[in-house]
Amino acid sequence: MKALLPFLRLLWPHRDWVVWAIFFGCLTIFASIGLLALSGWFLSATAVAGLSIAAAQNFNIFTPSAGIRGFAVMRTAGRYVERLLSHETTLRLLSSLRVWFYRRIEPQAPAVLYRHRSGDLLNRIVTDIDTLDGLFIRVVSPSLVALFAACLVSVFLWWLAPVLALVFLLFYLTTGVLLPLLSHLLGQHTGAAIQHQLAALRTNLIEDLHGMADLTIYGAWQRHYQSRWEENEVLLKLQQKMALIHGFNNAMLTTLSGAAAVVALYVAIPIAQGGGFDGALLALITFGVLAAFEAVLPLPAAYQVLGKIIAAAKRIRTITEAPAPVLFAEKPTASTDDSSVSFRNLDFSYPGNTQEKALTSVRLDIPAQSSLAIVGPSGCGKTTLAHLLIRFWNPDDGEICIGGEKLQNFSEAQLRRMVTLVSQKSHIFNATLRDNLLIGAPTATDEQIREALGRAQLEDFVAGLPHQLDTWAGEGGSRLSGGEARRLVLARALLKEAPIWVLDEPTEGLDNHTRQQFNQTLFANLQGKTAIFITHTMDVLEQVDRVCFMETGQIVACAGHQDLMSSCESYRHFIESRPD
Repeated sequence: MKALLPFLRLLWPHRDWVVWAIFFGCLTIFASIGLLALSGWFLSATAVAGLSIAAAQNFNIFTPSAGIRGFAVMRTAGRYVERLLSHETTLRLLSSLRVWFYRRIEPQAPAVLYRHRSGDLLNRIVTDIDTLDGLFIRVVSPSLVALFAACLVSVFLWWLAPVLALVFLLFYLTTGVLLPLLSHLLGQHTGAAIQHQLAALRTNLIEDLHGMADLTIYGAWQRHYQSRWEENEVLLKLQQKMALIHGFNNAMLTTLSGAAAVVALYVAIPIAQGGGFDGALLALITFGVLAAFEAVLPLPAAYQVLGKIIAAAKRIRTITEAPAPVLFAEKPTASTDDSSVSFRNLDFSYPGNTQEKALTSVRLDIPAQSSLAIVGPSGCGKTTLAHLLIRFWNPDDGEICIGGEKLQNFSEAQLRRMVTLVSQKSHIFNATLRDNLLIGAPTATDEQIREALGRAQLEDFVAGLPHQLDTWAGEGGSRLSGGEARRLVLARALLKEAPIWVLDEPTEGLDNHTRQQFNQTLFANLQGKTAIFITHTMDVLEQVDRVCFMETGQIVACAGHQDLMSSCESYRHFIESRPD
């Protein structure tokens, strides 16, 4: 249950909605008990009054009739308002939960999140959070309403005869406490297993759908299809087991509620015969006890799936409670116009792989407003160097400076304003072109956006679209060509106007003609910027001020492209062995 505490605390900002939802839930159960109990008494009292003409003439039928109508209207209206408020509370809680979740995982990207499969992350963000919607509407609210009903009916029965209250509480607590506890124990492991199996199935399905083209080409789709089928069979067996537990709960609910009404009647009859109260109250007691059990009907089913809710909470907390790999300064350092970058004796190993260093004693100075290309075989540490500059990780040893100021002295907002990243993996969201561009500068005007598009040579393309900036880009920019997508990312970076640019294989995957056009546009917009390229394309290497060649996490040589071709044999061999 401790796993649920952070999510219960999220109810506090919505406490007004919570209180009103529970109030109308209590009002509804009060009206339900009153309606059935008063109706039973009214029928019995009317029958007794009809035994004599005098009693029938003196019997007041108007007040009980009005009470029955009042309870009926109260029950209907109360149920409607209660459902309305409960679902509104749940939706507000889910909204807060998603914001809370995002705020906690954002500082962990990518150092912590890269350990999780993308489908698994999506499942936690969507399915696990949706599972928690049952916490209030299925567990918290019904439990409090059931407690109210127990107090209401037991106090009334105690006023009539204490033994009746004891009989009622015996059956009520058995149904409202012991049966839900038994349901939780029976369904705890099965519910958790369902949540994990469902997560695994959806994760694998998402990845299979993303890779369907490759699976089809290599003839592996049948094997994956069979694996998903087997996972689905396991899920169905677990759900069948939960259905059996649910059926047992329903049978016990019906048995215990009926037994409570019969036993209460059996105990009340001698008391009424002894003059303890009027005989017509026997029907009121019987039906009142029976109606009170409406409050505990949802509890066994709710606590049966509590294990599933707890499993979802644990899966979410596994990510949200992971320590952030990088802590930024709370107060920004003094602003600087110097965009020079220095790497001083950097050592770095990726978490979990401390035996093998990704970078070793890296020293590199990049003057302001200059361009540098970092070249080397795959895995030599090029991208790692760029990621350390934008503080995805902290170096194990050494330091990075911008304008002579240590990187850890910059606040996150300050660093993000100073450094922008353009790469082949720069994400395009399934939103409008305008929304994708505004990520770089949320306050940019349409005029500024058009200027950035013009500089990225994308203005004519956008102007020719039917909805222009309001055109949807598609999932991952699927409605754009490769060149158009890269230019959109370039326009977004131009809007940001950062003095330092990190360009990680920005033209990877483009054909030669598109790549050359993009690079021309890129260099035309890098005047006055400090640019760090991670690339091996010749049209970039021949234009940058310097080229640094890396091998096994170290900088081997650093000079102009032509100088390196003549002085560094390993660099020349690497360049000449490239297919392009």
